[in-house]
Amino acid sequence: MLPRYSARKAEKIIARYDGWLRRIESSYALPRACMQAVLYREITGMDWLDAAADGAVAFYYLRYRLRGRKTPRFTRGPLGKTDSSTGYAQIFARVAIRAVRFAAEQGIAFPEEWQLPSALSPENPDHVWLMWRRLHRDRRFNLCLAALNLLSAGWEVNGSLHIADYTPEEMQRMFTRYNANTRQINEYGRETYRLYLRYCQKNAEGLAAGA
Repeated sequence: MLPRYSARKAEKIIARYDGWLRRIESSYALPRACMQAVLYREITGMDWLDAAADGAVAFYYLRYRLRGRKTPRFTRGPLGKTDSSTGYAQIFARVAIRAVRFAAEQGIAFPEEWQLPSALSPENPDHVWLMWRRLHRDRRFNLCLAALNLLSAGWEVNGSLHIADYTPEEMQRMFTRYNANTRQINEYGRETYRLYLRYCQKNAEGLAAGA
């Protein structure tokens, strides 16, 4: 593994977007520490193979467009990669689309300035490309969709959107589901929960210091 970001760099990135994370917290009642924990875990876990995967996706859709929006000739292996986890929150386009649809079903507001199609489908290549490109290029968009995915994950495994009231086990199930299609708590969920507790303490100390 060849890490792209050190722990120090990850902390700097998280601090840079603190204002946006506070806005997410206010808009979605999602504790800021949840996003901070996920971001730290994802950013420090990124390596240069992730960049190669992103390049493969971009190349696939270049061929798709050059062929008049028809399936490219080669669709297997690296040349057939249609989606990848991208951006600081490492979220897949199809996962983000499902998160947007979940938000619409739950009446959760989504910023209108991003002007997404009203009927996004993970089966529509144009929608997947549109979503992936936005996730890849727009950092704030990426973080917002990660937040919606956390809410969706929490609802799926715990049946509630009141994340601030989750038990430690429920928090770990939510973090696990963000990263993997399982309801069984795994090491990712446990590690991210430990990070969550660290950021809760750090945020409380910052509040006490008037930050």
